Amino acid sequence: MLGYPKNLYILPFDHRSSFIKTFIGAVKELDGQQKKLISDYKKIIFEGFLMSLGYVKNPVESAIMVDEDFGLEIIKLAKKKNIIICLPVEKSGQNNFAFQYGHDFSQHIQALKPDIVKALVRYNPADKKINQGQLEKIKELDSWCKDNSYKFMVESLVPPTPGQLKRARGRREVYDEKIRPALTLRMINEFHQAGIEPDIWKIEAFEHEDAWSETIDAICDGERSAVAIIMLGRGESFAKVKTWMSLAPRHQLNGFAVGRTIFLRPLVDFHQKRISKKECMTEIAKNYIELIRYWEK
Repeated sequence: MLGYPKNLYILPFDHRSSFIKTFIGAVKELDGQQKKLISDYKKIIFEGFLMSLGYVKNPVESAIMVDEDFGLEIIKLAKKKNIIICLPVEKSGQNNFAFQYGHDFSQHIQALKPDIVKALVRYNPADKKINQGQLEKIKELDSWCKDNSYKFMVESLVPPTPGQLKRARGRREVYDEKIRPALTLRMINEFHQAGIEPDIWKIEAFEHEDAWSETIDAICDGERSAVAIIMLGRGESFAKVKTWMSLAPRHQLNGFAVGRTIFLRPLVDFHQKRISKKECMTEIAKNYIELIRYWEK
């Protein structure tokens, strides 16, 4: 298992339920051909990632996040190439955290030996009923990772409750600016109180530098100074992601994890036969490189 560098530029394509919805539609169960389609599309993203490595200053900082269900071949190839691999363990598309493979999650991690184990958690401190169960599962995973020397990443999303969205006049951008920063601080504190100590926090971007400063202080207080923080892209436009990057204190952060912003439009164009496979891979590579250079400039 590799370590990870100070900076991490992660290309995540571990999406499963949203990937299926985009390219296949609403289905209860995929057939063999549909599974192959999703796997093949993820291979195209990976090929675009590989294409990019020759154009970045420090390729060791580049990493992928891919699922076992559709990306097993990619994981095996990435390991041979010494590429940093982040492995998701959550069941996709769930509002309440659940392990993809139930109590067998540890066997799957041990079989694949990723560099980083990732758990996506939708956590609003106001949802007290479901949060206790989520904290217990995340604590179990955190403890297991520590006992078995795996780096642990929490990808935290703080979605609004209906009441909070009403306070924001139904506008998600108002919620993100005015309400979410304080909820993020409460979420981090509740994780720490539960004894959950991730090695890496993958955090939603903020609209103001003050919110970043307070969040970094909450994550890295006291003996937690070595904890890494990366910004996630949330599938937003290039312009929005670049705005977030401009507002982020990049000297205090450890990079980003941006996926759909990079790969979705080229892949949709390929799916609809507007561009070739090679053009799709090239566009993905260019998009990824562009964000790395923008972050570093």
